[in-house]
Amino acid sequence: MGIGKVLGLAALGVGAVAAAPFTGGGSLLGAASIGASLAGAGAIATGAGLAGAAAGAYLTEQEEEENRQKELELAKRKLEAEKAEKVAKEHERHTKIILALTALGVAMANADGKITEDELTDLNEFVGGLASQGYPEHIVKQIEKLIENPPTFNEAIKYLEKVDAIEYPEIRNVLVVIMESDGVNHDAEKGFLYAFDQKIKELSA
Repeated sequence: MGIGKVLGLAALGVGAVAAAPFTGGGSLLGAASIGASLAGAGAIATGAGLAGAAAGAYLTEQEEEENRQKELELAKRKLEAEKAEKVAKEHERHTKIILALTALGVAMANADGKITEDELTDLNEFVGGLASQGYPEHIVKQIEKLIENPPTFNEAIKYLEKVDAIEYPEIRNVLVVIMESDGVNHDAEKGFLYAFDQKIKELSA
């Protein structure tokens, strides 16, 4: 019996029971014998029985409350962990979309061999502008790197393969906007869009 429970029982008036481990052979019977010589066997038996029952109920309630608190704490931690995981997954999904938009947008703009100011402005409006307002530095640097070193179609498609199919139509819309930014739909850009559509069909199959 731990010292905490011993003191708890003593406080409730169960002197004989509380003192038992420290008497003679350390038995409850020994403690009861000592008590009997002072108050009579019947009194100590009844008193110890009632007080023991009360102490048992007290400790049970206390333990139940402790268990409830532990369960609440575990539930709280689990909820926080699930929330953190959800946020992390959403962040990852969003990052993949942004990088796919950037890679494909830059590749489209560079399809005719030159990225015009209008194309770059539209690209920044859809991607760079958003990134500069709140994306982590490592994402912004990846965007800048893609703009400085335009990927080929095949290189850009690798980013698309990491994105959910539900995002394809919106990404295609951005490509059309960039293609039409300079007012001229070059054959190379049309070919890029056609290849993109074919890749979407392949990935969606």
